[in-house]
Amino acid sequence: MKKYLFVVYGPSADSEQDRAAGMALMAEWYRSLGSALVDPGAPFTGARTVSDDGVGDAIGPNATGYNLVQADSLAAATELAGLCPLLKHGRKVTVFETLPM
Repeated sequence: MKKYLFVVYGPSADSEQDRAAGMALMAEWYRSLGSALVDPGAPFTGARTVSDDGVGDAIGPNATGYNLVQADSLAAATELAGLCPLLKHGRKVTVFETLPM
């Protein structure tokens, strides 16, 4: 099995009530993933970009969280990402295949 990083992009919850509802949906999804879920991850609350030129504001679209799963292939991991309940709430998930180290 290979490991895949899911990076979630899109709007953050507008209220504590929306955040709690989203976390409940995610908890349900985590249970459905079973042993494929390696690390449930966490939401992001801020970002900075670090380069040889220094530190600045984050660049690119706002990532709002991550998850780490294991699957037999990129296609299988992509199918798991397609079940993320946040997709129905304006979010997108990018699936990155990791190299074993």
